[in-house]
Amino acid sequence: MDVEQATEAHPDDLDCAFEKLMLETVEGRFEVFREQWRQLLTSSVNPQDETKASYLRLFRTVLIEPEAGVPEATTGVLATHPGDGDIADVVRYLVELSVLEGGVGERARQCHDLIMRRASR
Repeated sequence: MDVEQATEAHPDDLDCAFEKLMLETVEGRFEVFREQWRQLLTSSVNPQDETKASYLRLFRTVLIEPEAGVPEATTGVLATHPGDGDIADVVRYLVELSVLEGGVGERARQCHDLIMRRASR
């Protein structure tokens, strides 16, 4: 099942929607999907899932609310102590976003660098 099919089959699934928007974004269509990112990243998240909430805050900062501050958002993700697999997913997404030009790419690179510095300690 590809991302489009998964999104159609599970329209309320946050992960499917995230993957679809990531695909559109790395294919150079961020501006077209900016409002959908805003809707997704500001949607309510189960407050008991602090790891997922911190990821959404991080990507909200990278993609649509740079004034929130990349260092603060990155610290929030790292503070939730996600497993290596969780951080690997975040790093993979940041690598994909870092190839974009402009502010999104710059913020993704900054966030990636902060995570890698912590990992190398």
